[in-house]
Amino acid sequence: MNSRALATIAVVMILTGCTSSPMKSTKKDNPGGKYLTQVANPGCLPHASLNNTLTPPVLYQGMVSCIKANNLNDGALLFALAGTYSYFDALRVDTDQARQAHSSMLGEALKSINNDQRQAFWRAINARFSNKQQLAALCRQVQDIGKPIYAPAYVLTGRENAGAGDITLWNSALNGYMHCATDVLNIR
Repeated sequence: MNSRALATIAVVMILTGCTSSPMKSTKKDNPGGKYLTQVANPGCLPHASLNNTLTPPVLYQGMVSCIKANNLNDGALLFALAGTYSYFDALRVDTDQARQAHSSMLGEALKSINNDQRQAFWRAINARFSNKQQLAALCRQVQDIGKPIYAPAYVLTGRENAGAGDITLWNSALNGYMHCATDVLNIR
C-alpha cells in the first residue's frame, strides 16, 4: 500500500470517530437487518431542508443520493450530521446494537456507490476536514441544526433509555465524531 492510500485510510478512521470513540468492540450483527434499507431514500437533501428530526439512516441515504448526483458539498454535510447523530445515539442508548449501528451505517452507505464516486467523495471530505476554517464551518452547520430530538427507534429493542439525551452527550458526540470545539461560546 502506498503512503497516499494509508493517509486516506487514516483520514477515514478519524472522520468515522475511530480515534476517540466511546464504542466498545462488538462482533454482533445487526439483529434487525440492514439499517439503510429500512427507510425510504429522501433524495439529496439540501442544507435548508435538514432538521434534527431526521435519523442517521435517512441522512446516510440522502448522502448517497448527493454523491451519486455529484453534489459533494451537501453530501459532506449529510455525512457529518449522520455520523454525529449515530455517535450521539450510541452514547445515549448505550447498547451493542447502537454501537454497531454507528460503526456500520457508513460502510453500508458507501457500498451503494461505485469506486470513482467513493474516491471523489473521500477527496471532498478530506479537503473539508483538513482545512480548519472549513471544518469549523461544518461544525457550525451541524450545531445550528441541533441535537437530535427523535427517538432512535432504529437501535431500540424496548429496554433502553430512549430519552433525548443531555447537552453533555451532544457535546461528546460533536467532539468525538467531528472533533468540533464544544467549549467555545458562539455568539450570533
